[in-house]
Amino acid sequence: MGEAVDFRVLGALDLRHGGMAVELGTPKQRTILALLLLSPGRPVTVTRMVDELWPGEAPHSAVANVITYVSRLRRILAGVGCALTRRDSAYVLETSAETIDFHRFAGLTGRAETALRAGDLTESARLWASALDIWRGKPFEGVATGPELEAASAGWQEWRLTAFESHAQVRLRLHDTGDLIATLLAHTRAEPLRETGWLLLMEALRAGGNSAAALQAYEQARLALAEQLGTDPGQRLRALHQEILTDDGRAPVVPAQLPFDGYGFVGRRGELRQLDTALSRGHSQPTAVLITAIAGMAGVGKTALAVHWAHRVSGEFPDGQLYVNLAGFTTSGCPVQPGDALKGFLDALDVPADRVPSDVDGRAALYRTLLAKRRMLIVLDNAASAEQVRPLLPGTPGCLVVVTSRSQLPGLLAAAGAEPLMLGLLSVSEARQMLAERLGAGRVIAEPQAAGEIIDRCVRLPLALAIVAARAAIRPAASLALLAAQLREAGAGLDPFEAGDAATDVRAVFASSYRTLPPLQARLFRLLGLHSGPDIGVAAAASLAALPLAQTSRLLGELAQAHLVTEPAAGRYGMHDLLRTFAGETAAATDAPSERHDALRRLYDHYLHACESGATAINPLRVAVADHDPLPAVVLFEFTSAADALAWFRDEHAALIACVHRAAAVGLPAHAIRLAGALATYFDRRGHWSDWVSTQQAAIEAARAAGDRIGQAHAHRRLARALTRMSRLAEAHAQALAALELFTHEADCRGQANTQLDLALLLEQQGRFAEALGYAQAALSVFRRGDDDAAKANALNSVGWAYSLVGDHRKALIHCQEALEVLRGLDNRDSEAHTWDSIGYAHHHLGEHDEAVACYLVALELFRELGDRFYEARILVHLGEARHAAGQHGEAALMEALSILDDLGHPTAAEVRGKLEAARGDRSRAIVGLPLLRQRPMA
Repeated sequence: MGEAVDFRVLGALDLRHGGMAVELGTPKQRTILALLLLSPGRPVTVTRMVDELWPGEAPHSAVANVITYVSRLRRILAGVGCALTRRDSAYVLETSAETIDFHRFAGLTGRAETALRAGDLTESARLWASALDIWRGKPFEGVATGPELEAASAGWQEWRLTAFESHAQVRLRLHDTGDLIATLLAHTRAEPLRETGWLLLMEALRAGGNSAAALQAYEQARLALAEQLGTDPGQRLRALHQEILTDDGRAPVVPAQLPFDGYGFVGRRGELRQLDTALSRGHSQPTAVLITAIAGMAGVGKTALAVHWAHRVSGEFPDGQLYVNLAGFTTSGCPVQPGDALKGFLDALDVPADRVPSDVDGRAALYRTLLAKRRMLIVLDNAASAEQVRPLLPGTPGCLVVVTSRSQLPGLLAAAGAEPLMLGLLSVSEARQMLAERLGAGRVIAEPQAAGEIIDRCVRLPLALAIVAARAAIRPAASLALLAAQLREAGAGLDPFEAGDAATDVRAVFASSYRTLPPLQARLFRLLGLHSGPDIGVAAAASLAALPLAQTSRLLGELAQAHLVTEPAAGRYGMHDLLRTFAGETAAATDAPSERHDALRRLYDHYLHACESGATAINPLRVAVADHDPLPAVVLFEFTSAADALAWFRDEHAALIACVHRAAAVGLPAHAIRLAGALATYFDRRGHWSDWVSTQQAAIEAARAAGDRIGQAHAHRRLARALTRMSRLAEAHAQALAALELFTHEADCRGQANTQLDLALLLEQQGRFAEALGYAQAALSVFRRGDDDAAKANALNSVGWAYSLVGDHRKALIHCQEALEVLRGLDNRDSEAHTWDSIGYAHHHLGEHDEAVACYLVALELFRELGDRFYEARILVHLGEARHAAGQHGEAALMEALSILDDLGHPTAAEVRGKLEAARGDRSRAIVGLPLLRQRPMA
């Protein structure tokens, strides 16, 4: 067979040939290969493959698809020397079991059992270890598994657990307990209902001389079985427990300072796993003091997570658990001093009062001495700074420290090697589970919509959810819908989250963080509350606050460390909705109305200037809007490339939409109109048509309210263009007519002509080709009298296109070729691309298919350079049709077009799917004609 072949299924499905990874193809091909690997050398029927790929109802083409997938697999496997042969209606993978990791695992476990029966414990342990080392993760990870593969995976995982426990048992008999306790602790955390694991752990702990920990392990096992299965431990566990009690008497008393593990803790599986991993690392690195720093915004549940996890693993710290609330962020503003915290710890460790040193250093030294050679868990809750925490850290290994703080504590991370754990909001499902825990599942299930609205209003912040749930709990007869309505009526303020207790009142908790900020940070935090977008870049924030870029970047970083803002992407900063509300309230109470208005004006000036520059970079020949005068201290961008502009628009997308919708409400209607106009180029280029529609609607309202008839006309026209892209032709027609009426009333000839071109486009798509030609010719007559060559070329192309639609392709070529002549030297790739498309279309319908293909290829290259995905798809459709008509294969172009349109969610995807079926020969399902893709460029 040449170089070694290695099929690996115990983890991600993988094929290695000579040590190199082999690409296995599509997800469904990988599923079929996994199924074949279950039975190497034995037939696997096509029916089994279909049932695995489509467990529900298989498509009509299922068998044909399977044959295609198998054919591709056969080619891949042939390349590594493996045969995939057909026997009747089945396929056989011709490879030996030794090439598949699972079968090697099975062989090794069999040999390990044989060695054990023969009394060769050392060889048995070696073979078990070799077998377990083969596993890399869950079987078939990353493969879309059906019922057969799922069943195999479950059985194999059970086999692995049994092998692990057999290996541990042999190691116990060999007295090989080096890292066995740590390994068994991790095993029982992962599989708390397997009594064999607990039995082995208790035996290992007793063998290591730690009977107290063995008894605590029994208690953990008993609780897990009772809570999850409602049963008591089995006879073997009970017997071992009694045996240890008889041998050792009563377990020693140890400090147990953990606070109550409050009810209703939910979710946080990833964070709990991270804490478990830190604990496991502590077992494997016995020379280090392990510190985990849990950081997050106020009210996010840091203390709840730390306390819940500490209770869960308390049995692994037989010498006790210490806890202190350091009060780093409280309404009193008086953090606990390190010396006082140390005094409390020394009291818990039974140090007589007359032996406690009076100074912090002395107390810290005695504390470290007492913790030496002990295994303890220390929870330092609500820390203000690294300086507050450092004296409370143990000096020798064996202990694990969990710190919670609203600050990221960079000093602790750098100097003490603490591992950061950033705690975010609950997921929607976790928030729903939290409500169910506190109010009863029946109440939440009965009103799912109301529960969802409550979660949305609380923005998934645990503290806010707890306050609202408590309010609902004391009124069990009130519906959740009533509570949701009360939250809705209260608006965006924080009043619904008052709890009558400063420690659990959302506004008070946020205020305790805000009060720790220096003046410049506090001012920036307040002003960020005025911004309506989901996040903000450094330049926009600098404009908002009238600060230099470098200083703004530093201040934002400090706010992020304090968890008053987040940094979801490098250089972009967001704020939790309730924190934004608090910041806005604080700004209204602190900053003068004129200062708040000027801040928003600077922000909108920044966005407007950048949008205008970006739109021009994307389309250099767009008609420039008269410059506006930005306020001082506004950061101004000048884009030099379309790629840079598109990247900026992508980053600011959501923020810009929010600004358009809010501008008029904050007294800046002209900014709403102009921002919407500048955004149109980007939205059109990237296919964001719904956003294009909503921003133009906002611009129309702003212009109407401001009495700006020309601005309103432009917004109507842009709205018509967006609706056209979405194939909402009747609405688009109405908007175009509204624009034409306003332009006519204001005697704006250019606006009239451009709108006439838009109407020509709309009429074309409605099949009214002669009327469309008339509108296009009327627009051309206007532009021929002017000196705007780009507009004239666009009109010539539109007339040419209309001639093609009425069947006069020779006249179409005359006008479109004149358009190309006019465009020569203008560097207007967009208009060139559309014109080459029109010329290709005319050649195609004159039967000159080779010429058509050549024209379409030029247009395709131009649209790809422009990044215009919609028109790239349109050209691919035309190219596929022309190639098909020329007797070539056009399916590849149609498939690529379909992929783009599906990605854009465009309604014409169905029509392209029909064309693809026709090109493949299934003409009975073909959809004839594609008017919505045959659109013309719009100025």
